[in-house]
Amino acid sequence: MDKRIIYTKESLKLFLKFGVRSVTVGQITGHLNISSKTLYQLYGDKTGLVNACFQLYRDNSREEFDKLEADCTNVAELLVLFYNKMISSLSRINPNFLNDISNYFPEIWDSNEAFGVTFTKQILTRGVEEGIFHNSIDVEICAETLSLLLRSMFEKDPFSGRDSKKLLANMLWPFVRGICTEEGLTEFRKYRRFAVGV
Repeated sequence: MDKRIIYTKESLKLFLKFGVRSVTVGQITGHLNISSKTLYQLYGDKTGLVNACFQLYRDNSREEFDKLEADCTNVAELLVLFYNKMISSLSRINPNFLNDISNYFPEIWDSNEAFGVTFTKQILTRGVEEGIFHNSIDVEICAETLSLLLRSMFEKDPFSGRDSKKLLANMLWPFVRGICTEEGLTEFRKYRRFAVGV
C-alpha cells in the first residue's frame, strides 16, 4: 500500500481521537515513525495533511452511504439507517475534529459533506419522487435543517453518552412527520419501531 495512504489513515485516526489543533506535527511524525522532512515532502505542511485526512473522511462517508443506499429497499429505511449511522459515527469521534477544521481550516471545510447534507438531499429528492415526502418541500432547506439539528448535537458535546437511538428518535421523527405524506408516515412508522424499540 502507498505510504501516503497509510500515513493519511493513521493521521486521521489521531485527528478523530484528539481533534486537529491538539495534535502537533511532532506527535504525528512520532506516531508514524517518520521525519518531519518526510511529512512535509508528502503533504507540504499540516494544512496539506489535514486536507488529505478530511478528503479521506469524506471518501469513507461516501462509501458508507453508497453501501447503505444499495442495501436499503426504500427511502424510509435509508433515511433512518443513514441518520442512525451518522449519529453513531459522530458520537465516537472527538467533536474538536470537525470544529477545528471548520474554524481553523475554512479552505478545507465542507459542511455539506461533514454533516451529510449532500446525502440527505439525495434521500429527500428520492423520497419526493416516490411519494414519501410532500412534493412541496424545499429539499435544500430540509437537508440543511436536518444537518443543523445533527450538528447541534455534537458541536459542544451536550449529548455525550446519550443513546444513539434516543437521539435519532428525538431529532429525526418530529421533523420527518412534518414533511411526510400519509404513505410516508405509514412507511416510517415501521422503521421507527425498529430503530427506537417502541
